Amino acid sequence: MRLASEQGNRTTLLALRSLALAWLAVHAALLLRPLASVGFQAGTVAAAVLAAFAMERARLRLLPALLAAAALPFVARGVAFLVFQLVQRAADGPGADLLPLLFDRDFVPGLAVWAVAWLFTFLAQRRPGFVFVETGLTALILVGLLWGQAHYRLTLYPHPSLFALSLGVFIFDEIAVLLLARAAESRAENTPVVPIPALSAGSVPRQRRAASRPLLSFALAALPLLLVFLFFLLARYRESGTAAGGGLTKPTLFRFDFSQLVRLESEISTTDDTVLLLRVDGEAETWLLRRFVLSGYDPRQGFFIDRGRDFAEHPQTIPDAPADLGDPGWRDRETVEQEYFFLSIDPGSLVAVNQPVRVMPLKNWKGSPFLRIYRATSAAVRSDEAAARIQDAPAMEPGAFAWYTRYGGDERIRELAIEVTGGLAGYAERVRAIEEWLRGNYLYSLHPGVAADGNQLHHFLFESRKGYCSYFAFAMALMCRSVGIPARVAVGFLVPRETEVLNFYEVRAFQAHAWVEVWFGDLGWIEFDPTSQELAPGEDFTPFLGPDLDELARLIRQVLEHQDALEEEQAGPPTPSETLSRLAAGAVRILSAAVRWWFVVLPAGYLLLLAGLKLGPSLPSILLPRPQRSRAKALYRLALVLLAGVGAVRRGGESHLEFARRILADRGIALPDLAARYLDAEFAHDFDAGDLATFLEARSTFHRSFRQRVRLPSRVLGLLNPFGVPAVPR
Repeated sequence: MRLASEQGNRTTLLALRSLALAWLAVHAALLLRPLASVGFQAGTVAAAVLAAFAMERARLRLLPALLAAAALPFVARGVAFLVFQLVQRAADGPGADLLPLLFDRDFVPGLAVWAVAWLFTFLAQRRPGFVFVETGLTALILVGLLWGQAHYRLTLYPHPSLFALSLGVFIFDEIAVLLLARAAESRAENTPVVPIPALSAGSVPRQRRAASRPLLSFALAALPLLLVFLFFLLARYRESGTAAGGGLTKPTLFRFDFSQLVRLESEISTTDDTVLLLRVDGEAETWLLRRFVLSGYDPRQGFFIDRGRDFAEHPQTIPDAPADLGDPGWRDRETVEQEYFFLSIDPGSLVAVNQPVRVMPLKNWKGSPFLRIYRATSAAVRSDEAAARIQDAPAMEPGAFAWYTRYGGDERIRELAIEVTGGLAGYAERVRAIEEWLRGNYLYSLHPGVAADGNQLHHFLFESRKGYCSYFAFAMALMCRSVGIPARVAVGFLVPRETEVLNFYEVRAFQAHAWVEVWFGDLGWIEFDPTSQELAPGEDFTPFLGPDLDELARLIRQVLEHQDALEEEQAGPPTPSETLSRLAAGAVRILSAAVRWWFVVLPAGYLLLLAGLKLGPSLPSILLPRPQRSRAKALYRLALVLLAGVGAVRRGGESHLEFARRILADRGIALPDLAARYLDAEFAHDFDAGDLATFLEARSTFHRSFRQRVRLPSRVLGLLNPFGVPAVPR
């Protein structure tokens, strides 16, 4: 039995080590793509592990094993090329002719993978202590592989959540390797020379549980720390994802969405991934699709969402049934009907033309390529004639006026705004002058540069004079605010008329955009886009690529073929599939909130986990009506929990009474009487209410002595200590 257990542990250790090596090989292939394929490198690890295992079992000496390991890859290559020749004779064509080239493309980087995997496995099999050295070496390899992901620029994975999950699996795998190796080393050190007496059938599972307890204890301590690290890492990659998303979008838990806080980055990058499909009937127009309005401003952070004001203007999520959002009744607005077909943006995100007044989610058909479909009705400004005639500053409630004119007290920005609007008395004239000043005197750039004093906006306005859309929007909003014109920033997508095909517009990630909305009284919030259309010297960014006609045609065909299926979701009883979808959406929202509030969720979850492990098995017998025996045994277990928390645990083979006497002698805690009463509850023929009362008296004596001998901080830390969680006494 013991030999079988040790063999199982060795097999488990080999599997976990091989998993770690395969993880490193796969990520090396991801970094080297297209020069290396993931499948080839993973297969190389498997072959190297099997070869090393076979050589060790054959008891080859180190030098012959090294020679064999060096020769095997080239032997395999020769066999592969013979097979390729047979394939080329059987099937003429360029595909067969490319097989040797494709094999050699992977073969060269595969030699390094083979060498590491074989050597590590052979040495770990021959000398078990090498496992500890191997773990350190794999950590160094990990650092080297992730060096290219420095500054949180993630390229190995399409989403930071996948990266955090994968890295967490690798780290936990390595922790398990260390624990298993240490347990094997301890067993080897403590193995007696004399034969071991036969174990009873009941003692074997107990010894297995005892052997696994250190692994469980270490996991309980390491898992919260690992989660904190991974959540921190995920947050940093999500933060960097804002820069990688054009300074506006960021990864959510599973998809992408706009950030509720917009800052000025020194450099951004964009992608051309298709985000959604927009349909608006009529002549081609340029559209600003609003995702958020951001009215809050902090000079140290940037523009951010005020949840009360801004979500009232533009709700955050798509409702589950048709909903009226409220029409402010602003004049000179036209009704614009829009249909949205989401592909990669977070499916709960409400995107619409300013000002959405009604949203109608639409039923999605089976096999649809779209995540979410809905229809929005907006009261939109389609002409600037009415706004251009406004001369006097429109009225606004004093509290709102103070909020929408906060500009951080930046006098340089105010002086610039006064200079730009000097001599202009009309309200609309001053707004238009600021917009045209920025459009005509600054250049568009994805690389605005780093401000020496940390003030990116000043660097843009007074030094570099180049930036991307957020710089222009920040500048116009703050310049307007500094001269008493209420303004805010809006973020969403800029969809140019040139991308229209059959009333459909393909919206891609690089079209994420920021602009300004200015208060015009009974006209509402009017949009202004101050971003320059002239690229800075040295920029090779093309602002608006033509649509991907093949992909767009496929998506449009899908919509037109299922046009009759685009029915409004109704508020009636949900179908089972709808219930499942809503539950999944709710789970996503909960997980997203957990990521956002990780510094609260993780400690609370950790405490609940400990409470469940330490107190859970005993609570039903204590809180619910149960026999006296069950209650006494549950209370005794809680006493063991308290003792285990401060490091007092039973040794292997030690009886309860022996343990109790040792605790009394070593620590002065009155446990013997309680242990004796527990044994009565466990083994006595009768255990009635009187016996339970005697047990409770012994328990009170134990608690008094425990509180006297162990100080309060130690008792509290003992409850939070994950080590030494005792099993249910037997």
